[in-house]
Amino acid sequence: MMRWIWGVGAAALLGLASWALLHTDDAAAFRHPVAIGGGRHLNMVCTGTGAPTVVFLQGHTGDITDWRKVREPVAAITRTCVYDRAGMGYSDPSPGPMTAQNIADDLHALLRAAKIQTPVVLAGHSMGGLFATLYADEYPKDVAGLVLVDPSFDGQYDYAVREEDQKSMAQAYAKRLARLDSCAKLAGEGKLSANDTHDCFRVPPGLTRAGNAYVMQQFTRAPYYLGVRSELENYIPVEGRSVDGDQERKARRNFGDLPMVVLTGGQNFDNGPGSAEIKTAMKTLWKRGHDALARRSVRGENIVLADSGHWVQLDRSDAVVDAIRKVVSQARK
Repeated sequence: MMRWIWGVGAAALLGLASWALLHTDDAAAFRHPVAIGGGRHLNMVCTGTGAPTVVFLQGHTGDITDWRKVREPVAAITRTCVYDRAGMGYSDPSPGPMTAQNIADDLHALLRAAKIQTPVVLAGHSMGGLFATLYADEYPKDVAGLVLVDPSFDGQYDYAVREEDQKSMAQAYAKRLARLDSCAKLAGEGKLSANDTHDCFRVPPGLTRAGNAYVMQQFTRAPYYLGVRSELENYIPVEGRSVDGDQERKARRNFGDLPMVVLTGGQNFDNGPGSAEIKTAMKTLWKRGHDALARRSVRGENIVLADSGHWVQLDRSDAVVDAIRKVVSQARK
């Protein structure tokens, strides 16, 4: 699952304001660039104390505000870190494509450069869940546990669809890419602002100066839209092949007794293009894929939240906090 893959308007590109955005004017709450080598910096902000550190990976088009209901309660349990992927937030763009492997390698470099004690617990939502899974595949000694929040996974598009459904999805995908190209061009020409959004973003009301700076510098820079586009290109299967899916499949391994919880939103697939048949197939495969993810660890479990949609960290933040608390506790033992 990915965030607003089929494009549903201006709000698609913007997470709502976080508690921090509404209650602090301290720029440090949003910005802490870390040099990771090659002249690049990635933005990471950490709060709380204790081990293992919990590192959050947001989904497609996401930013650190996505964890606004979760981060503070988790910081009361242990140290937490949120970060902006390349091109997002206050992070520099990537010199290469935004593939799952490159994103995992960036995070590995960031943890080292920021001197974050490993192993860490990774909490990934949606596409961030796929990135967290690949990271655990590639860097097993770095990972003390996984909390996958309605995560994407390799093979999630392996369902039979009717020709008209395939056509509808392809058209929506092409439209989404074209829109991102247009917004990147406008941003590069300096034509995006709070007063002239060109329907590329929407600024929430009530932001402090620090919050407004975080939002505006992201949504008015071309690297953001180019990064989002690159993530999408490498995630969506073309002629049955997904770059991210291929990378995760190649690296896949058994997680042994790694503490692991997968949370599944029970109210997905209620909107967007496609027939009732395709939505039923998607929902079945989504649950099956999450079950398979959980089985990769003897401690893994998949919890279905019937009253939550895809945004579990907003709909059922208590369930996400409970899952992280459980995984942290198991990791400590």
